[in-house]
Amino acid sequence: MSKKLNKIDMLLLKSLVEKPLYGLKIEEEFNKLYNSDFTIRSLYPNLEWLEKNEFISSWWVEEEFQGGKRRRCYELTPKGKQALEK
Repeated sequence: MSKKLNKIDMLLLKSLVEKPLYGLKIEEEFNKLYNSDFTIRSLYPNLEWLEKNEFISSWWVEEEFQGGKRRRCYELTPKGKQALEK
């Protein structure tokens, strides 16, 4: 691991505690919970790092009601849950 979890990483993990979320929902939840104005584009590098280091996992979902639009869903892994307990 080349860096430690920073404040944004920890807040992203906390935003995924209750259920898996896709990118735009993470943005909405994150900004609502923390009274911020981050865009999902600015959060993606953190999400990628968290996934690479196994704090979260993700998968693609086809949204039938959205004309087959794909969304990437993210959820906490056991390692992510453990990081929040420290």
